[in-house]
Amino acid sequence: MSCKACAMPEDDESTERKEKILHFVFLGVGLALLVIALVLNKVDSSAFSELEWDSFSNPSFFSSLSFYSFLFYTVDYAFLSYILIKNMVEEIKEKNYINEFTLMFLATVGAYAIGEFLEAVLVILFNIVGETLEDYATEKSKKSIQGLVNDIPLFAHVVKEDGSIVDENPEHVPVGTLLEIRPGEKVSIDGVLVQGHSSLDMSSINGESLPKDVKEGDMVYSGSINLSSVLILKTRKRYWDSTLSRILSLVENEQEKKAKSEKFITRFSKIYTPIVVLIALFVFLLGYGLSGFVWEGTKGGEVWLYRSLSILLISCPCALVISVPISFFAGIGVASKLGILIKGSLPLENLSKAQVFFFDKTGTLTKGDFVLQNKVEERNLQIAASLESKSTHPLAKAITSAYQGDLLPVVDFRNVPGGGIVGTIDNRPYLLGSKAFLLHNGVQDFPETDTPYKVLYLAEEGKEKIQDFIVADEIKEGAKEAIKGLREQKVEKTIMLSGDDRRIAHAVQEEIGLDGYKAELLPDEKLKELKSYMPQKKVAFVGDGINDSPSLLASDVGISMGGLGSDAAIEASDVVIMDDSLTKLAEGRRLSRRTMINVIVGVLFAILVKVLVMILVALGYGGNFAMILGTLSDTGIMALCVLHSMSLLLYKTKYIPHPKRNKV
Repeated sequence: MSCKACAMPEDDESTERKEKILHFVFLGVGLALLVIALVLNKVDSSAFSELEWDSFSNPSFFSSLSFYSFLFYTVDYAFLSYILIKNMVEEIKEKNYINEFTLMFLATVGAYAIGEFLEAVLVILFNIVGETLEDYATEKSKKSIQGLVNDIPLFAHVVKEDGSIVDENPEHVPVGTLLEIRPGEKVSIDGVLVQGHSSLDMSSINGESLPKDVKEGDMVYSGSINLSSVLILKTRKRYWDSTLSRILSLVENEQEKKAKSEKFITRFSKIYTPIVVLIALFVFLLGYGLSGFVWEGTKGGEVWLYRSLSILLISCPCALVISVPISFFAGIGVASKLGILIKGSLPLENLSKAQVFFFDKTGTLTKGDFVLQNKVEERNLQIAASLESKSTHPLAKAITSAYQGDLLPVVDFRNVPGGGIVGTIDNRPYLLGSKAFLLHNGVQDFPETDTPYKVLYLAEEGKEKIQDFIVADEIKEGAKEAIKGLREQKVEKTIMLSGDDRRIAHAVQEEIGLDGYKAELLPDEKLKELKSYMPQKKVAFVGDGINDSPSLLASDVGISMGGLGSDAAIEASDVVIMDDSLTKLAEGRRLSRRTMINVIVGVLFAILVKVLVMILVALGYGGNFAMILGTLSDTGIMALCVLHSMSLLLYKTKYIPHPKRNKV
């Protein structure tokens, strides 16, 4: 069995490690060569301390320190250009012909052509610094979905015609085969139960922690765990068509699709780059034409070439390639201090734009721990807690936790799978379980309690019902506040997608205040519902279980609960709320919006100032100082944009305590 999404290949890990080392090598060597070039140029006391192309016409120049400074600049530029050209070629291979690397290449060539060697080197160095910062801030585990792989059964107990049991690879089991499922084992293939009755843990399939009771004739899904007695089922599907295999396949497919998304700076450069190049080309051709195509002179083509190259220099994306990553770096850094792990700039951007939020129920909106909902007479609670103290069923904890006193001794205890429990207390045989279980054991008929939640009934064998116990999954603290916070941020819809019973899902939706819900859904049905809103809307999915992995990957931004969530869900998600506090969901979206505003304001400010300087240079107001003006404007803008980006570190929380007052 193969699974390309199961784990990151060693070759990929090695390649990624080499890329990081390469970045640090280029950064270190590039900075060292730059420092040497700057020092040589500054200590040169000759007439060549200002590096200009005209200096090459003087033989004395070749023996000056400035000449060696020029050599170091040139070697540095050539050395750093490797990584720039490498990235540009990779983008072109992906048919992304206009990208940020194209812009940087053209700008640095222009800077070098007009003698701005320092500027040419700094652009590439800043790009490497920006990428390193973002890589550091967005370091994350690859979507290996190892938790999902661990849930895949490696064998099937095939029942032969003579009654013997043979273990076989589930991939080779045909439809219609009888399989034995032993207590504690996972079901390997979807099928119909033909013998036995038991309770199944289906949390890997529908995310619900409450086991499902099954009997002969019921459908059983792969990935379910048999909790009690031996079962015999007849397969209805092949292994690869079964439920758990389909979940794995969905995860692989959605993982591949999501990897193709583009970053903000990449999309921006597709617009910015051609505009800048066309403006520079237009200025040169227009000016050269107006001069009557005369090359030399104060208004000749040489002057207009100088101005157009100055425009390329002014448009140099230093401010963008450093300030945009710093904004994301600051936003992601602040989020991590708040206990919100955002795995990159793209998830942060998508979180800010998400308009439809889908939620899993159990483990996300609810705690996954059952509690007693109704008031119960003390004596009856003592009897029920004493009986349940012998049981390992998830509902038992709800009753035993509700009673704090001394337990009564229980004898002749018996657990009936799919029904309830029996035990004798003070020489009286008690039953605790479903209505059908009690009626089957001679208890007089009684009306069922009207509630969407799970109900256990207590009675003496052969007598009337004594007490009912309503047990429900507890709503998480902060769930209502989180939904309210999202509404304040103008989120269009909040919808719950649950594998639980429709009535229970409706009750949870009403209590929390969600806009809608869909119940009794399998993972592929959740995925279908989610995709019905895409691509018209940006969609976020919030979940915690293995079964949520396909939806987490398919959504524009997948958000998982890090405290109780499965490894598969955490690895498949883009955002992890580390302590399961749902109010941090609202805070995370608010922070992401603030970060994107910071990015956009910085970009617009840089462009507006650059356009203003471009106009001045194109009209000749810069004179012989055009390239100096361009350099000052670019450096000044970069400094202001970096300061603006770092202002995110002063972010004040709204929905949760600030970490300075209450450390996360």
